[in-house]
Amino acid sequence: MVCFLFITSVPAPSAPFAIQDNDNTAPLRYRLFGRPLTKTKKERKDQEENKENITTKKNKKATKSRRWHCCKNRCRVSPAPQEEGTLEKCHLSASQDEVVAVKRPIEKEKEPVKDEGIPQVLSTNMEEVAVTTQKKLRSEHIKCLGFPNPAQICYINASLQSLLTLEDFVTAISHQEQVWSLIPEAAVLRTFKNISERHFSGDAQEKLRLLAAFKRAVALWAPEFGDHQQKDAHEFLTAVLDQIRYWGPQLQVLTAGMGMAYSCPVEDHLMFKMQNTRTCKSCGAGSTREEDFTNLSLDLPPGGGTVEKMLDNYLMETELEYRCECGATKSGQRSSFATLPRVLVLHLKRFRYTPTFQLEKIHDPVDLQRDLVVSSGQDGACYNLISTINHIGATARNGHYICDGVDPDVGPVDLTDHWFTYNDTVVTQTSSVNVCNQRQRSSYILFYRRQPED
Repeated sequence: MVCFLFITSVPAPSAPFAIQDNDNTAPLRYRLFGRPLTKTKKERKDQEENKENITTKKNKKATKSRRWHCCKNRCRVSPAPQEEGTLEKCHLSASQDEVVAVKRPIEKEKEPVKDEGIPQVLSTNMEEVAVTTQKKLRSEHIKCLGFPNPAQICYINASLQSLLTLEDFVTAISHQEQVWSLIPEAAVLRTFKNISERHFSGDAQEKLRLLAAFKRAVALWAPEFGDHQQKDAHEFLTAVLDQIRYWGPQLQVLTAGMGMAYSCPVEDHLMFKMQNTRTCKSCGAGSTREEDFTNLSLDLPPGGGTVEKMLDNYLMETELEYRCECGATKSGQRSSFATLPRVLVLHLKRFRYTPTFQLEKIHDPVDLQRDLVVSSGQDGACYNLISTINHIGATARNGHYICDGVDPDVGPVDLTDHWFTYNDTVVTQTSSVNVCNQRQRSSYILFYRRQPED
């Protein structure tokens, strides 16, 4: 008789009676039957010892931290009263761009004791700090004056910078916003005012948007400025001034019955009258007519010359082919100023066509004069150079426009010599002496402001 013995394996207890342990380093009984839920006395003892060690370390760390802060507080030195500064905000523009700097007050100096001879070093240091702070603010202020140039619009940037130098002209446009805003089509005035208000803004994207709007407004009436090609700065400047003048008569009629008045800023500040007189060489008979101008285009004399000489050549009598009633065919024509503007704009003809109809640039030097005396049929006036538009380049087909302008913070009778050079976004300080010396071969448009009469 054969007996069979069946041996079956007993599985390890499952939860909640035991916890399986897969750790190879654990005791064999734990690996076979699982780890019991209740801990052994040895494990409970080890856990309690670990807790005690952690608590001891935390207490030591807290004690060290309290001692360190106490020592630090005892070694701290309070600032002297004269070293405590006050924060001042300098708003650079209406778009809330600002530069914050620390400006320390200058304390009133006490009278020194003559016998002791105490040096006034403290007051001198405070003055130096104040001057340094002002220079820092001014440096940040200057950086915001530039305009971005994404696609060959340096001719627009240079023209705008020169116009923005004319503070009275800009103010006249701003003060009459209530009038010209009645005509939605007067986009040139609106966009120009927006640019003038953001001139000191550091937001390049906003300036780029305003420049694009200004360019579109000009291109509505002068389509040649609608593309992204380089253009002539003089032609663009003339187009802007003509468009502002265009709205003058309409605005004057519109405001006549509203108890308001409108005065064209271009006519008030830039426009003048030239008187052209024709005289027959045979009988002496002649005629006179007047013509409105916003700028004069002057020929460059061969080899160069002064601005005064170029202006005299323009006013010089020239021969004219004209058939008089007496039968003669030759007459003389002379131009003269009938009125004088507040701002005299002179365009130097640096570009001309050759006999083969090729456009070329003239590099003859022009002796730029800071002061210019101009006479008219009514009176005479002295003008000061306040801005220049310059063409930097070897040929007429390529190049770059930049602008030099007097510091906007300098008044019309200020004798200081603070100028800026505007090269798109890059703005640097310069002087009229440097401008007159460095722009002799590149000056293209000159802006002269009339001096106030004593």
